[in-house]
Amino acid sequence: MSGHSINSSKLDERCHSRVGALALAALMLVTACATGSPSRRGTWTLEDEDEAVFSKLPTDFQPVRVSDSELTAALTAFWLQVPLRVSTSSAPLYVGRRLALASAPESSEACRSELAQSYGRFCQRRGTPGDCLTLFDDGPHLQANDKRSIALALAVGPALEGVGAEVRAMLNPTRVLATLSFTITAYMALLIAPEPVTKGVAVAFSVLMWGYLGWEFFDLLRAYAQLYEDAPRASTFAELHEVSERFGNAIGPNCVRILVMVATAAIGETAALLSKGPKLPGFGQASSTVEMKTGLRLMDAAASAERAIVSINEGTIRIVLPVNAVSMTERNGGGGHSSNGGSATPKEDKLLQNRHRAFKSFDAFKKAMGPAGENKAWHHIVEQRKPNVERFGPEAIHNTENVITVDKTKHDAISAYYSTKSDDTGGMVVREWLRTKSYEEQRAFGLMILRRFKAIP
Repeated sequence: MSGHSINSSKLDERCHSRVGALALAALMLVTACATGSPSRRGTWTLEDEDEAVFSKLPTDFQPVRVSDSELTAALTAFWLQVPLRVSTSSAPLYVGRRLALASAPESSEACRSELAQSYGRFCQRRGTPGDCLTLFDDGPHLQANDKRSIALALAVGPALEGVGAEVRAMLNPTRVLATLSFTITAYMALLIAPEPVTKGVAVAFSVLMWGYLGWEFFDLLRAYAQLYEDAPRASTFAELHEVSERFGNAIGPNCVRILVMVATAAIGETAALLSKGPKLPGFGQASSTVEMKTGLRLMDAAASAERAIVSINEGTIRIVLPVNAVSMTERNGGGGHSSNGGSATPKEDKLLQNRHRAFKSFDAFKKAMGPAGENKAWHHIVEQRKPNVERFGPEAIHNTENVITVDKTKHDAISAYYSTKSDDTGGMVVREWLRTKSYEEQRAFGLMILRRFKAIP
């Protein structure tokens, strides 16, 4: 436990400083304890103090299987019934000229690069000369994120080849690929970032992907994290092909189809995704599996989830749900049905039995839960410092999974330890060292310290 906690995830360390810009683009696209400062009484409104549900989602189930024909039918229906807002015009003239000059002797060094030339030929072969993936909108050079978009387009492009002539006559397939590539890149950047996915179409996308993929959900995230690292290092188009092939091989064709399908449905606002979700191939199977495993209906969870905290290396996903959404699921019979059609009590070990009560403030938590007990203190495993509350959300901090009772003397000793410099953290103050760690890393470290101080078994 100690080694795992202290040697923090290299992936999170690398991604933390580099996914910010892409995560911001995605947001634009989808229009311990005593030392922390508890929220003062009166800071929160009555509505803010409403109880929520904080739950760890299971992934121990098989992914839904979607065939090529099912994917093609779904994409055709989406594109014909609700045409994507994808330009069908040719690339801007100045971009086309830049790429056309890439092979000319007098062109600049940047434009003579093999990668730029090969990208131009790629667009030419697809029948859209110029900047077919609109990568030069932000400048004349292929940046790291542009290389990621190319690698992703190469990986998911073949899944679009079966779309019929009717769609191709209506929409430019390459422009569709450009939009889809950017959409997937943006959503995946949010999912591999060490920050929670916030409310909106992004969190609905992540919940749907989890429901469809089960245990393969984290295979997808790990594969994309590798693509995220490898693509910027590529200096040739052939190397980007290799990156895309590794990504495709790691997740398999079925996962690629599901990624393309859900991402296509997710282009637009949350309402659009939620209306399309039940029409996706295999949705019935995904929804039934989720309800059997958790007692929640998949679309209810996707529509209601306020935040998702995804930890790649630990293979965990936690979500925050309004308590009324879970109550509605229970009233509607979520978690199981009796033989006569009435609702039944959810079976043990389901999410609805193991859910954790969560609150918008520590004051609200204590008001609901009462005193910790004689010579006891409430202790936050993941500390309640302001940066954690702002980063993960108050419900992730003030909940019955994260806040436990410990002996007051041990609580005080642990709180003091967090303010010291420690060999555990390379000589840094423990709190400062923890600041950039993921939720799961902070939780693992907190549990390790509790055991070291013999506050828990």
